[in-house]
Amino acid sequence: MTDEVVTKILDAALAVYEEFGLRRSTMDDVARQAGLGRATVYRRFPQKGDLVTAVGLREVSRFLAGVDAEIGKAGSPQDRLVEGFVAVVRGLRRHPLLNRLLSSEPEAILPGLTLTGGPIIAMARDYLAQKIREDQQAGSLGEFDPEPLAELLARLIHSMVLTPDGRIPAADEREMRTFARAYLVPLLDIKVSSSDA
Repeated sequence: MTDEVVTKILDAALAVYEEFGLRRSTMDDVARQAGLGRATVYRRFPQKGDLVTAVGLREVSRFLAGVDAEIGKAGSPQDRLVEGFVAVVRGLRRHPLLNRLLSSEPEAILPGLTLTGGPIIAMARDYLAQKIREDQQAGSLGEFDPEPLAELLARLIHSMVLTPDGRIPAADEREMRTFARAYLVPLLDIKVSSSDA
C-alpha cells in the first residue's frame, strides 16, 4: 500500500494528528488536508483506526531508519550502543506526534504505552537484539543471548521517555553519552559460563 494517494493520505493524517490530536481529528479533516475526496480516503482506509495504525507504523519505520543512519556512522559495537541510545532517547523525546499525544491525550495513549505496551517493548527488543546479533555475527561481540540485554535497553529507554526526570540524563546529549559509556557499554561484555546457561 505505497501508492502516491496512500502517501498523500498518510502525510495529511500525520499533519492533522500533530495539530489536533487523534480524538479531535476526523477522516474529513484528513481528506481536506490531502486535497482528496472523502470517498478516496475511505477506499484506502475504511476505518479511522486503520489510518491511525498505518500512520503509526510508518512513523516507526521512519524513526528506525533514522536510528540506523545514526548508528551506521559508528565504528564499533560500543560506539553503536552509545549513539543508538542517544539517537533513540533524543528522537522519541522530540517526536512531534508522540509529544502531541502525550501532552493532549495522555489518557488515550498512555495505556497503550504502559499497561498494554508489551508489543512496543517486544518490537524494540527485537530491533535491538538484531543489531547485537549483527555485531556477534561480524565477530565484534562475544556470544551471548542478546534478548535479555535488548529488553533491558528497551525498557530503560521506554522509562526515560515516559518519565524523563531522574538521575539518568535524558536532556543533555553529552551527559547521555557519558552515562551510556559508563553503564551500558560494559553490558556488551557479557560472559556466560556453562554453569549459568
